[in-house]
Amino acid sequence: MGAAAAFLSTEENRNKTKKVISKAAAEAKKVKAQYDKDPEKFKKSVVAKGKKIAKKVVARAELKKNKVVKKVVKKTIKSANS
Repeated sequence: MGAAAAFLSTEENRNKTKKVISKAAAEAKKVKAQYDKDPEKFKKSVVAKGKKIAKKVVARAELKKNKVVKKVVKKTIKSANS
């Protein structure tokens, strides 16, 4: 039996899955209605949201990069002093 079959074998999991699917379908209908109403406005809002997300991702990557650089510098100094 596959993982999906095992997961869906219980009534509780099937009900949870139905709720998630119906919520996603409702959201998709809402998004389609926004697009149908004004495609240009929708496009602009999606691009703006994408830019906002990209900024956050870049900021997180910068923080992680800085942490790694500090760690490498610290280890390099420690090994040079040994």
